[in-house]
Amino acid sequence: MKINVGFLVAYDYELLKISIPLVYEHTNAITLALDINRQTWSGNTFKVDPNFFNWVKEFDTDNKITIYEDDFYDASLNAMENDTRERNMLAEQMGDGICIQIDADEYFVDFKGFTEHLRKNKKKLTGKKAIQICSFMVDVYKVLEDGILYCPTYTNYYLGTTKANYTRARKNKNQEKWYVPFISIHQSWSRDEKELKFKLDNWGHNIDFDVDSFFEFWKSINKGNYKDHKDFHPFDKKEWPTLEYIEGKDFNEIIENFKDKKVSKSFIFGKNSAQKAKFLFK
Repeated sequence: MKINVGFLVAYDYELLKISIPLVYEHTNAITLALDINRQTWSGNTFKVDPNFFNWVKEFDTDNKITIYEDDFYDASLNAMENDTRERNMLAEQMGDGICIQIDADEYFVDFKGFTEHLRKNKKKLTGKKAIQICSFMVDVYKVLEDGILYCPTYTNYYLGTTKANYTRARKNKNQEKWYVPFISIHQSWSRDEKELKFKLDNWGHNIDFDVDSFFEFWKSINKGNYKDHKDFHPFDKKEWPTLEYIEGKDFNEIIENFKDKKVSKSFIFGKNSAQKAKFLFK
């Protein structure tokens, strides 16, 4: 059973120097999708320093990484539609096997354990029924000098599938969700101001909230006042009810500090039981 990973390469490509090493050893192949015209899903342009490609070449000691360039921007589509379109094109390029798609700013805490869990469930994942693999993430809200502010709520997200058929970003059509107890740290909003504003303006969800208002609020939050605010998420308040702080001089240290955090087994069991009941006769 092949486990293939695809990454999207855009304006935050430097973050791949953190996210790729976290999965490299335990995947069969890695495909990097890069717009051939260096355009975002909203049609804006970005640049990639040639030194990044040198880093990829030097890092890829096992020859696992392929760079896939194509035209991923369609002016007739909005950002979310272009997001979905690119993910389907990437999935096709990745070929046979379990299709895992990870964004540059998503740092998998225990990819080795995750792949071992998949292989233990090979029978489930190689059957006729298409399965949507879901894990959990915590969103980093802001990077501080000695740590990060993050939302402690575990948000489930669509991580992989046995048969890609994306309908909205990584969500597949009519596939039973299979929840696995693994966590990713989503760097998300924790950029410098210029980079975050660019991300917000070009994000697939940029039509779902007031970008400028959210950006100004984000700038005002610090270690001294974060406990005074609740419901931080820009368009789904329940996702970020509070913030917490964790120490770490860089993301590699922060990832290590997250390794003792677990998703409840009973929580996972409940979600998977509900999915089995839902798809019992489908």
